[in-house]
Amino acid sequence: MNLMQIDNFPFGIIDSLEADSIPKGATPNALNWLHKGDKIELLRGFAIFGDENTTDTDKITGIISTTQPDGTQITFRTRGKKLEYRTSGNWIEIGTNVLGNNANGKEISMGVYQSLAGKQLWVNSPYGPLLKIMIANPGSYADMYDATKNFYGYIKFLQNRMILWGRLADKTGYYGSNIDEQNFTTVSGEAVGGSGATRSGTLAFKAGGAKRTCFGVSITDGVETFTDSQGTGVLTGSAGGTGTINYMTGAYSVTFNASPGAPVTASYQWEDSTNGGVADFTYTSPTRVAGEGFYLPQDDGGELMDVYSIGAAEYCLHKTKVWRVTLTVDDTKAQNEIYRERVGIPKRGGAVAGGDGIYYLDYSDEKDPQVRLLTFEYAGTEIIPISISKRFKFKDQNAGVNLEDYRFDQVWLNKWGDYILVHCRHKDRTYNNRTLIIDVVNRTLNWSDYYANCSTEADGTYVVGDPISSNCYTIFSGWDADGSIIYNYWDTNWDNLGYEGGKKERFVVIEGEIQINQTIELWMASDYGSLVKIGEVAGNGSYVDRGQAVHIGAPTLGSKELGGGEGSTAYHYKKQMRVSLSKFTDRKIEIKAIGIGYASVSFIEDRDWRKKSRKISAKYRE
Repeated sequence: MNLMQIDNFPFGIIDSLEADSIPKGATPNALNWLHKGDKIELLRGFAIFGDENTTDTDKITGIISTTQPDGTQITFRTRGKKLEYRTSGNWIEIGTNVLGNNANGKEISMGVYQSLAGKQLWVNSPYGPLLKIMIANPGSYADMYDATKNFYGYIKFLQNRMILWGRLADKTGYYGSNIDEQNFTTVSGEAVGGSGATRSGTLAFKAGGAKRTCFGVSITDGVETFTDSQGTGVLTGSAGGTGTINYMTGAYSVTFNASPGAPVTASYQWEDSTNGGVADFTYTSPTRVAGEGFYLPQDDGGELMDVYSIGAAEYCLHKTKVWRVTLTVDDTKAQNEIYRERVGIPKRGGAVAGGDGIYYLDYSDEKDPQVRLLTFEYAGTEIIPISISKRFKFKDQNAGVNLEDYRFDQVWLNKWGDYILVHCRHKDRTYNNRTLIIDVVNRTLNWSDYYANCSTEADGTYVVGDPISSNCYTIFSGWDADGSIIYNYWDTNWDNLGYEGGKKERFVVIEGEIQINQTIELWMASDYGSLVKIGEVAGNGSYVDRGQAVHIGAPTLGSKELGGGEGSTAYHYKKQMRVSLSKFTDRKIEIKAIGIGYASVSFIEDRDWRKKSRKISAKYRE
């Protein structure tokens, strides 16, 4: 009796080599299976995030998630001309078509900035608009654009200033705003009108400028004092009264415990971020003063696509080169230099910073695109690029995922937990329809059909913006694809079982874990022919040991334990299936899960196969 086994799956997908040349335990062709080292596991599905939009067709052009000052999770997204937010339940539009015609359907950048003036969301793109939102009051906004002070472009916040790039008038420039001077104006004793226990109105600061926002609000009648509850938009009365404040509009409402018998006054501070703040890019000429805005030209290497940090340096990834910017501690000088040749990304979002460096999609060689990591060299201080998508050395070749058939004009990278996710499209599609999942712990490469134009982490889960609809989805979620069975397959390599001649096989043994409503099919093909179904593992079969419950975690993967209970347990199975194929030289096995539920495979064995002849298969003989 001859036995051939696969009991480890340490590689993931390797399709840059021929299918009969890859190592055992790797796959040349798989979709929606994760390689976990000791097993393969059916990838979780996806579910709608928020309410479903079935009428609009605008793709999601930007998404970001953060928390409000009271700890409530809040997510913002852009689509078409609309800017929307969600704390729970349905998406709510901010204003009406605030992105305008120029930014309609364009990629939008968003960033969170926090200072003593409160927690803020900023929105910008090369096509505008430049908006500020106080996150405690997400339904209100201010247009912060001032042609004499700032620009349209993509933004991030670094070291208490706004970094900007991607201007239509200057696609290679690197811009920085003032280090936030926190130019606050204090107002004391402002009269609050009205009568009775409830007083409402608008603080006077807003009439002096639409770009102003307030904070640190206090309202008193000399008996009861309402104070601002840590920037949450809630005013708490010392005698039990209740109130609210909108930091953007200045609208307030307070209800005293007892009707005031004396004049009511308000005290607060306000700021205008275009005056020495993060929306002020001005600087003194010809001699710039420390802390002011700055401009650094980077005219070699094509367009500046995105900016990432490693240590104290900012790495500016262009299309074909990387520039490095290092500011001095006193902010009086900057080192602005080309750092790497023939390293670049095709668009904004084509890289993501991780704890070990910057992962990026290198498209400098269009015939051989690769995912690389810009990181410190081993036992050195130099930062070098190393390949991640072709990280295995096998038969003296760099092996891994071949990305030649994929396109990266809409690429988006993000890091989530132990995964680097590369959202891209197959060459036959016009939108992103594939996600390369790089497991940095198990060092495996996996393909999925998650569609994503952009992404964010929301309350411990991974949420993506759809490239073909006006919806967002939580991925790695549940055991179905928004109500449908997850389309999947996993193939072995073409294997001669260690013998070059003809052979006949009687049985295949498969082992793993499964849930009761799931079914795993096993198919086999010989000598590069068509697949034939050999058998299946049903979750309610007698070969499933219901006495061996295996905890598999919550249905939705995340940093928090979501779900659980019924969806968190699977059972061990082991089944032997009879093989009905005629004599063959090479064979491959394909595995498919055709139900809804967890499924894994940890062991595959070709059992009881016999050598028949040294002749090659008849189909290859003259």
